[in-house]
Amino acid sequence: MINRKNFRYTRAETLKTHLWQGYSACRDCRCNTMTSAVFQHCMGLFFTLLYILGAYLGPETIYGTLAEYRIQFVIAILALIASLPSLREVKLSRLSQTYAMIGMWVAVLLSYIFNGLGRFAADALLDFLPSALTFFLVLLNCKKKRHLQMIVFVLLSACLFTIYRGYSAILAGNFDSPYLITAHDAAAPFPRLRGVSFINDPNDFSQLIASLIPCLFFFWAPKKFPRNFLFVLVPTGILLFGMFLTHSRGGIIAFLAVVTIAGRRKIGTIPSVIIAGGLFVVATVIGWSGGRDISVGSGADRMEAWATGLQLIKSHPLFGVGFQRFAEYYVITAHNTIVVCAAELGVFGLFFWVMFLIPTIRDTVVASATAKTAEQLAQEEEKMTPFERALSVRAAQTNVVHLEHSRLATPVAGFDTDPLTSEAKGNVAAVANPYFMNDDANTQLPEAEIRRLARLMMICLTGFLVAGWFLSRAYVMTLFIYGGMVQVVYRMAAEQNLVPESMKISRVLRLSAMGVVGLIAVVYIMLRLQNLTRH
Repeated sequence: MINRKNFRYTRAETLKTHLWQGYSACRDCRCNTMTSAVFQHCMGLFFTLLYILGAYLGPETIYGTLAEYRIQFVIAILALIASLPSLREVKLSRLSQTYAMIGMWVAVLLSYIFNGLGRFAADALLDFLPSALTFFLVLLNCKKKRHLQMIVFVLLSACLFTIYRGYSAILAGNFDSPYLITAHDAAAPFPRLRGVSFINDPNDFSQLIASLIPCLFFFWAPKKFPRNFLFVLVPTGILLFGMFLTHSRGGIIAFLAVVTIAGRRKIGTIPSVIIAGGLFVVATVIGWSGGRDISVGSGADRMEAWATGLQLIKSHPLFGVGFQRFAEYYVITAHNTIVVCAAELGVFGLFFWVMFLIPTIRDTVVASATAKTAEQLAQEEEKMTPFERALSVRAAQTNVVHLEHSRLATPVAGFDTDPLTSEAKGNVAAVANPYFMNDDANTQLPEAEIRRLARLMMICLTGFLVAGWFLSRAYVMTLFIYGGMVQVVYRMAAEQNLVPESMKISRVLRLSAMGVVGLIAVVYIMLRLQNLTRH
């Protein structure tokens, strides 16, 4: 006969055991309770994805009449609140990008204050914050490859929806659709596909597509052709078709740059350049640009816009003419990210924009570097003198000691590592809440896969920045999303000691100052050469 007292005691002990197991799993996730762990890992990511989707499609498209209640702002607040627990893991104060973002916020405010428009400074900052916020949301809520795939899927969904609406409007002859704009800078007017919200320009939408295509290969799986065909190749073809409908000249140049960078590692630089040249010829034949010339100086007064931007930099060198006020000084935008940023925010704002970009590019480059094989190391050792070989052995021993020590400390600025061993993590995962079961939260990606993801992000940034040289979206949300994704991949590599430490802030400051001078000088030289060729 069962003793009821013992039975109740057994049930209580069982419940206590399960609660303790859940609490232990949450400690491994750096949370205090099981509920907060679920809130951190689920709700923060959910609201981040929803916020990004609403930003690209427009709140009115998703929420309809609810958009007038500023639901997008509410989602942003919820995403921030849900992301707060991750601040214990991601030390934002150690990232150079954090200070760059703060500097850009200050630059936006000062660009209005020093132009006598202080009463509009708060509104300008609120216009900039929604884009800048995504860097922190992605960095705090994405912890593994699957999370990055979700970000890519949301961006892909926004692009596919926009292409569908725009192409449907073209077939129906509805040229008044918000997804189409009529181009009048050719022999005959023609429709161009565009998005809504901040991608409501064909060039901006084309920039998004060109940079997103490499990210689709996050879904690529070796030796799984049906999956790759359905989830990678087919969406890539649709995106290319959508880019063609934009008839963006900057977009095709950015895509050719993506092809060149992506192919140089597999087939070499020269064959990649030849293939890109062949694609350029094909694009010209099929009328990619809508009958317009594809050249640096082509376009409606593009060089004149650059010249106007340089004049604004001379007249307002420190803080610019004001965030998003370039159009008040010229009929079109400058079609160059550097010119627009420097003209609107001054050298002060451009400095922090470059400061955000430099460590981002550096981190994706070092994370994508392929480790030397044993055969390559052996060949190098054969060429060494006995003295050099002895030094090499000594350095290798020192590196081993350093790596062993770094596993117990913080290897990379901005991120904390877990003192638990992988075996302990596996034991904790075995008793964790079912929400975490069969998850890769406590497992590490192979080194080759991390390197591949970093290379894809490097190609992605290449497409974005090349397009940005011919476009004017210096503060677009896409840049900050990619910046956050790069840091997530870099963190994966840092957890396995595959990358060196982050650049020191002093070095980032020096390189940023040099970058500002160099970029403005390149724009000036190109403009001078263009003027000489006219004569």
